[in-house]
Amino acid sequence: MILLFPILLLLAAAFVFSRTGQRLLQRLFHGDRQEESQQGRGERRIPGLPAGWARRQEAPNQDPQARLFRLARRRKGRLTVSDVVIDLGLSIHDAEELLDGMVDGRRVRTRVGPNGLAVYEFTEILARLRRP
Repeated sequence: MILLFPILLLLAAAFVFSRTGQRLLQRLFHGDRQEESQQGRGERRIPGLPAGWARRQEAPNQDPQARLFRLARRRKGRLTVSDVVIDLGLSIHDAEELLDGMVDGRRVRTRVGPNGLAVYEFTEILARLRRP
């Protein structure tokens, strides 16, 4: 019985040291992945793009209309379907459906240019930008 205690103590110490060593090695070799997953919101680096180029990561469960208004504010109140596809990562069909569904003539309206390009104007945002 007296010999059993030191043996159990040695086994417990070996287990603790092995787990600590394993975690240390994981941080050394996989630290970048853990940091990226812990970043959460904010800017993230996209592989293959220069370091200065980053894309804002939106919350996945955020309302699409709220994301669209935020994009319209960044784009000074005017959006095209291409803007929505590129910045929000939607398909062309989904982007066009979302924009068309928001057109009410008051907050969002559509203007078609001479070249046939549809531009969606967010009137409240445009009005704020015009104020001195």
